[in-house]
Amino acid sequence: MTTICSFDCNQSALKSLIGDKKPVAPVEGVWTNVSARVFEDQVRKLAYGLMVKDFRRGDTLVFTGCTDEMKTFINAACSLAHLNAEFTAQADGLNIVPVTELEYLMSIGGTWSRKYKASVDRTIARLILGC
Repeated sequence: MTTICSFDCNQSALKSLIGDKKPVAPVEGVWTNVSARVFEDQVRKLAYGLMVKDFRRGDTLVFTGCTDEMKTFINAACSLAHLNAEFTAQADGLNIVPVTELEYLMSIGGTWSRKYKASVDRTIARLILGC
């Protein structure tokens, strides 16, 4: 995978996305502290998966059943997909994403990465430039 600039080569992009929080991501179904590179790879997969689901730019997604450690990861993916994340124990209505769907979204995101990669690369470049 070729990227414009990965989180490894520019920590400011990662810092822009997650602030001072630790990069925690699901690896083989287990949420764990990860390197900036693994965090980026996993966040991209979720962002691509959200883009595949055809949510509109600026939509708010309500994520249910999330732990605190998941929120930073989900917020980062939503930022790259130009979506807003809200968190609650349970919700009714449109755009609800149960935490149990994250693995599926990342799976389809990995499959569709080629289609959405350029969009996410541009978003990361804007983060780096502060636009």
